[in-house]
Amino acid sequence: MHLAELIEAVPPEHRDVRIDGVVSDSRSAGPALLFVARKGTLADGHSFMADAVRAGCAAVVGGEQPGAEVAALLRDRDVPYVQVDDPASALGELAARANGCPSRDLCVVGVTGTNGKTTVATLLHQLFTALGTPSGLIATTGIRVGGEPHPNERTTPDAVGLQRVLALMVRRGCRVCFMEVTSHAIDQQRIAGVDFDGGIFTTLDHDHLDYHGTIEAYARVKRAFLDGLPSSAFALANADDARGQFMVATTRARVAFYGTGAEALLPWSVERLDERGMVVRIGPHRVRTPLLGEHNASNLAAAITAAILLGEDLERVVAAVPHLPGARGRMQRVVSGPVLGIVDYAHTPRSLAGVVASAGRLRGGGRLIAVGGCGGDRDPEKRPEMGAAIATADVAIFTSDNPRSEDPRAIVAAMLGGLSRARRAHVRVKLDRRDAIRHAARIARPGDVVLLLGKGHETFQEVAGVKHPWDDAAELRRALRPAGVRRPGLALQGRPA
Repeated sequence: MHLAELIEAVPPEHRDVRIDGVVSDSRSAGPALLFVARKGTLADGHSFMADAVRAGCAAVVGGEQPGAEVAALLRDRDVPYVQVDDPASALGELAARANGCPSRDLCVVGVTGTNGKTTVATLLHQLFTALGTPSGLIATTGIRVGGEPHPNERTTPDAVGLQRVLALMVRRGCRVCFMEVTSHAIDQQRIAGVDFDGGIFTTLDHDHLDYHGTIEAYARVKRAFLDGLPSSAFALANADDARGQFMVATTRARVAFYGTGAEALLPWSVERLDERGMVVRIGPHRVRTPLLGEHNASNLAAAITAAILLGEDLERVVAAVPHLPGARGRMQRVVSGPVLGIVDYAHTPRSLAGVVASAGRLRGGGRLIAVGGCGGDRDPEKRPEMGAAIATADVAIFTSDNPRSEDPRAIVAAMLGGLSRARRAHVRVKLDRRDAIRHAARIARPGDVVLLLGKGHETFQEVAGVKHPWDDAAELRRALRPAGVRRPGLALQGRPA
């Protein structure tokens, strides 16, 4: 396409400049590409404009006047420069146009919140797929274009990558896309240029305060996503969350709620919970789901309610529920038999407390053995609360999560800081994660539940800045099923119970 098709305010002599794509990383710059210089969290793209020009880019967009050296380089190479008020927002809009504005050809629903995003988005993708609607998914656990998996480095991709994924979904015949929308993505305007047809708010918990500063600022960023929805979209909020009403107070979208109270469109309650899953009452219907944990009943209610808001028939939706396995690494049943083994991604105080409580109710007369830690280089203020949540188990083992650049001993010391002296005496510390898992398996008795927390679906363990291959589910399965020991099995997560 021509530059004038992307940007109206282009001098006449540059209107026909050929543009084949948009980039924001000067290392990706090249001929026929438009480079957008924006300020990031670690670097300012304006400092790399000269590199982009030398790499042969066809045009540059930025938010400030270029310096004398860059201005001379632009003139010498006859590269047009367009100054805009907000380069981050412009990047998303330009990337959308360069890809044919794919979200206009899709029904796009974004899910935001601290906990539950992955499960709600995944359940919606699984549900619409079961109902015969070609669907896409953008989530922490990966990207799916129909049934085809793709890796995902960020929960919400950068603006350029996001538009490329949406365009791929359109080309492959998808009609709807369900995506997680993180607070970082909202604040950094990665979702600029996406036309949303719906937004869902799940929960707000203590998380990412190393980035946002305060819980109030974190909440305002989340609400900004729902405020940005058009009047034609829906905004679905969790009425059981303390900030559910706040999140939709100023949106233009059609407001609806899910939850356990009368304000919910389809009030839900758990009638029975066991190691096979749950029986959940949703509105007038009673459904069996293989999902574990009461918090997943809430996530299921969110997905079902969103489907109804999108025009699906409730009877057909309810009939599909028993066949929805949910998200990998979220209360995932990896071993059943004398000892039940569960892996979960929970990494905030409230989600940890909820998962530990739910797992405790699955004990077959035995104990709950919880193994978990806290990630390094991330929001250290929540570590005492997370330690206290894990320590509510009958047996608590503190270990390493992704220590990254931090000393695992210092992380565990902060977790212990949230415990009373008496409770601290009952916590075991095993910094090596494999050793901690094996210890939990050794002490487990029939009827016990071993709950492995923190990493969920992740396939790596980051130590001292190096990512090593790692799989919590495989490690727990191996520890609970040593060579020569046969245990009766039950359907694993991924199959209907």
